[in-house]
Amino acid sequence: MNLSLGSSSRLVFSLVALAAVIVLLQLYRRTPHDGVLRAISIALVAGGALGNLIDRIRSARGVVDFIDIGIGDNRFWTFNVADVGVTVGVILLAFVLWREDRLAGAAEARGSTV
Repeated sequence: MNLSLGSSSRLVFSLVALAAVIVLLQLYRRTPHDGVLRAISIALVAGGALGNLIDRIRSARGVVDFIDIGIGDNRFWTFNVADVGVTVGVILLAFVLWREDRLAGAAEARGSTV
């Protein structure tokens, strides 16, 4: 599947990636010193976003997906290393933020703060 917005795709997706990196930097700045998993997950997402952004800037073709998974004529996914960073990072970040929220809720229920 090729996601395209026509002739504006390169600019729009570049701006989205740049905005995502800015938001991730703000999230990183708010990460506590002992939030190693949170920092790693943010780094994975930001690194993947920057990797794809660099591809968009360097090549008029945009992001190059070069890992092709499938058996015979049955193709499943085509992606690149940056996509792996984004996917793993987002899953890890969702887990970390869910866990932080759950711990904060438990601490609040006990009448203390985290």
